[in-house]
Amino acid sequence: MKWITSVALTLVMSMALNAQVKAVEDFVKDHPDLEQYFIYQSTLRLLNQSGNDDFNMLIKDIRKINAYVAMSSADVTKKEYDKMITKLEKDKFELLIHAKYNGALIHLMGQDKGKDSYYVLAVRDENDFALLEMDGQLDLKYLTAIQDVDFAKLSGMLLEDDNDGKKEGEKDEKTHNDKKSSDEKNNDKKSN
Repeated sequence: MKWITSVALTLVMSMALNAQVKAVEDFVKDHPDLEQYFIYQSTLRLLNQSGNDDFNMLIKDIRKINAYVAMSSADVTKKEYDKMITKLEKDKFELLIHAKYNGALIHLMGQDKGKDSYYVLAVRDENDFALLEMDGQLDLKYLTAIQDVDFAKLSGMLLEDDNDGKKEGEKDEKTHNDKKSSDEKNNDKKSN
């Protein structure tokens, strides 16, 4: 799984995503067992072990990356994976990269709508599945700084069991539940 996350994040970090893509949203709804992680800019900065200023410039406009992960490819069949790719194509996403690497299928698809660009990266092998989308923009003149990133550390942070409360890189369930209870509190205040 670590190499999939490394490859996936490397590819998606060269792209931008400003809103959730409908095909991805539908896919995630159809697969409630997917683990969702938010990776924020501050978490990405932890990967800059060498203190490279260019890396900080590269990620300065990234708000977050959404990562959806299945620890078993049985959770996402090849047929379901192919259906999602077809749906993205119907939504006028262009196939930018289609590759097979060590038995993994890799699709990077993009859609350009003027100022807004949308990118989705999907990776599936016999053991794992990952789907990534990014909210924010990269300063591509600093793209070479990506070579200094410790992707193994990121994989470890995502897969680490977090029992100490909310942290960046945590599963969406906790974030969603916290937000939901906050919204409920606000509704209670309004009704009083």
